[in-house]
Amino acid sequence: MIVPSAGQNRRVPVFGALDAMTGEVSAMITSKKRSIEFLDFLRWLLEGVYANRDHVYLFLDNCSIHHTKAVRKYIDDNCDRLTVIWNATYAPNLNLIERFWGHLKRSAIHNYYFDTVDNLEKAIVKALNTLNRKKHHPFRLHLRTVQTLLQVA
Repeated sequence: MIVPSAGQNRRVPVFGALDAMTGEVSAMITSKKRSIEFLDFLRWLLEGVYANRDHVYLFLDNCSIHHTKAVRKYIDDNCDRLTVIWNATYAPNLNLIERFWGHLKRSAIHNYYFDTVDNLEKAIVKALNTLNRKKHHPFRLHLRTVQTLLQVA
């Protein structure tokens, strides 16, 4: 029996934001995962996805690309609309988007063979769309606890 194998691990860099109030995920697939792409993602969030919001609170981990001079300058230049809350070091369990990435990997891409990167990207987009369409998706139901905590605070 011949089992197809990719031969090498290929990655698809994805930047994502999980709206803690709606449970919707906004994601941008990029060719690389550097600060320049992260800046593009921040601009896309502020000027596109959340353009109608007066203020955006963004919970970030301590990835090195989040701390470059260019990113810091962008955050400072947009402090009237953007507040960054820095996650505790080595505490990914506190970051909701990390839980989503784990869910996405388990449900949509883990143990699947994708013969091309394009097919892998399509699977990621499909999983994102599925989550965003289903109001009673198990992952979104977990967010109700978070929403309750946010409303109490």
